[in-house]
Amino acid sequence: MLVGANELKFWKVQSIGNHFPLILTSEFFGDLSSLAVQMCRDHFGVGGDGLLAVGMEGADLVLRMFNPDGTEDFCGNGLRCAARFAFDQGLVGAGFNIQHLGRKVPVSVEGSLIKTGIGTASYDPKDVPTIIAGELFDETIFAGRDSDWSVVLSGSALSTGSTHIVLPVGSLPDDDGFRAISSRLEVDPRFPQRTSVIWAARDGEALKIRIWERGVGETLGCGTGSSAAAVDWMRRRKRGGRIEVKNPGGTVWVTADSWSSPITLEGEATTVFQGDFPI
Repeated sequence: MLVGANELKFWKVQSIGNHFPLILTSEFFGDLSSLAVQMCRDHFGVGGDGLLAVGMEGADLVLRMFNPDGTEDFCGNGLRCAARFAFDQGLVGAGFNIQHLGRKVPVSVEGSLIKTGIGTASYDPKDVPTIIAGELFDETIFAGRDSDWSVVLSGSALSTGSTHIVLPVGSLPDDDGFRAISSRLEVDPRFPQRTSVIWAARDGEALKIRIWERGVGETLGCGTGSSAAAVDWMRRRKRGGRIEVKNPGGTVWVTADSWSSPITLEGEATTVFQGDFPI
């Protein structure tokens, strides 16, 4: 710890390997964007896929999430981590709402499982957002080549609270192809606010995904990305249901009556440890 530094209490939380330092907004009054950059640094900070800042407003939990590059975002796994923390700390009961980036998200805690309703998906170019006129659903998303590969990929662009490209593939890509293509798509000028990239392969009746999150890079889990992959699969199959989505760090379940219906996301979350961060 730095001599003379003040200490900020934090909790390290995770859901399906998506990990975050979490702080109380009542204990920090500085710039959350800058704090996210400091705390999420591997080796020099706490490390994490984003910073969660939580507080109470009446009976509602309020959540803000900042990516490691300081940009604010909507986060499905962050919702579940914040809910687990608040319930375990006695701040809320088993049923409550979380205010998160302009949405009021209903939450229920059922044993180890946490259910969150995250609204509906949208392919509308204004919601994604993309500068392309018209929906990008099952369209050519990427055509490119490198020194040892050439590929054309079809997919979709949609928002489930955060922006995603979903790439349905027969099998998940190797490391080189995944990193090269995903990093290019993240900053593709068609997506002015950048985009996350979700590669999705069928695994029996489930989906298996690999995740590249905007502002982060590869992560072990993504709730909104799992929802985007499941919803896009529902639209292709022309039916809804409850879909198991296997992330590299664990499994979540996405339920909707149809691709355009409200989405419920289910999964687990835990607090890993508690500490003090010098500020």
